[in-house]
Amino acid sequence: MTEHPSVHPVLGIDLGTTSCAMSVWDGARLIVIPGPTGAPTVPAVVAQNPAGQIVVGRPPGAGQAVLTGIKRALGEAEPVQLRGRQYQPSEACAFLLIDMKRQAETFLGAPVHDAVITVSGSAGEPQRRAIREAAGLAQLNVRRLLDDPVAAAVALGADDREHTCAVYDLGGGTFDTAIVRIGPDGVSVLGAAGDPRLGGDDFDDHIVWYVLRQIRERHHVDLSRDAHVWRRIRREAEQRKRELSTATHTTLELPLLTATLSASVPFSRRAFEAMIEPDVTKTLGYLTAALAAAEADHGIGRQGVDQVLLAGGSSRIPAIRARLAGYFGLPTTAIRADLDPDELNARGAAQIAREYEPAPTFESFRPGLLSANLRLRAEMADTPTPELPDTPSGRPDVLHPVPAETPADYRRVAEAAHTLLAAIEPSLPAASGWHIPGEGGGLDPSLDALRAAYAAFIAAIHEAAPDSRLAELGKDLSTEYDQTGF
Repeated sequence: MTEHPSVHPVLGIDLGTTSCAMSVWDGARLIVIPGPTGAPTVPAVVAQNPAGQIVVGRPPGAGQAVLTGIKRALGEAEPVQLRGRQYQPSEACAFLLIDMKRQAETFLGAPVHDAVITVSGSAGEPQRRAIREAAGLAQLNVRRLLDDPVAAAVALGADDREHTCAVYDLGGGTFDTAIVRIGPDGVSVLGAAGDPRLGGDDFDDHIVWYVLRQIRERHHVDLSRDAHVWRRIRREAEQRKRELSTATHTTLELPLLTATLSASVPFSRRAFEAMIEPDVTKTLGYLTAALAAAEADHGIGRQGVDQVLLAGGSSRIPAIRARLAGYFGLPTTAIRADLDPDELNARGAAQIAREYEPAPTFESFRPGLLSANLRLRAEMADTPTPELPDTPSGRPDVLHPVPAETPADYRRVAEAAHTLLAAIEPSLPAASGWHIPGEGGGLDPSLDALRAAYAAFIAAIHEAAPDSRLAELGKDLSTEYDQTGF
């Protein structure tokens, strides 16, 4: 755990279709919070391992049921299936946000309750409402939903002179574009367009179909209806697609697709560019629509664009930079790829997050929301459920800190009890009763009772107790703390 004493603990979260990223202001600069593997982005993957536990933000392993592309399902009424279990799309998205909140709190060494979250500019009210619902389930206060192109432009930074930029944001599952004016007073959107179902995932699907055709022609077998084979090829396709950003040729290696079939399929950048050409042309159509809106409302046309800002991992494809340079008649140096497109939106969101004061706790009082959060966390692998072993004195050895999910009604008394007990505990002998410093080592039963009430209350939070049970334990804790006389 790293302590950042000057950090502004309001997260900037880029909630992507295929990957997510987080950034925060540490008092001097914007920093990207790494995921569990140390990478700046976290796969937007919710999986179920063979033991039935939910595994979040990690590449799926063998034998795991997987949910991907969760962002595309937000706002829909149809539940998503995960090996016999049903979840609302907002619940599946909440798994991602719960895990990201944990990572941020571990990295910062402090509770986090607030976030500015990016959203596709083309998302409608149902999608935006679903993101707020998912954040609530993760016990996060949403301070603002920030459109992706605006986040990218904000990350570019204010300038002393005013200039016009086209944002081209091609992520894993969505495409957004906007014409923005950047100047000393900030960012203003002049025109925008996009497609919530167009992105790098579609490019991966093109490669999968290409490989399946090659297998059918060479081995005379059709594997297109085998879901396991499809997932295997898709994982390999995504890796080789990335490789083609720097190489001109690669090979998809697919050993033991079935018990009797292995495949090795050569693949070139030229073939890849040809198969994604219709999709790239479609993105330029949306760019034209954004320019038309900017010209109609503000008199800014294609010639008024100074530079193009690339965001989203799929914008790294070399052919896209070349097409954009030709579209605007700009040199390739004006197609900004110097800022990491995977981190850009998260950095912009964190920049906006600096405008909001962090809250001391999660602010929603909707009935059942805490219970839903605890239920989801209880299903996740590596859920921090502390063991509370007893010593010969009958008290737990470990004084666990107050969790971020503690209800607001009882947070103050829980923190006060923790402060009192933590101040006294260091002076205690290893296996003795409770002693009060300066009192000749006498036992204090009232502190024993407070310690037991505190331990029961904290354990109930970790063990996903219902709200009514937490309320009873919270009242017990309050009573015991009042009775100590401290």
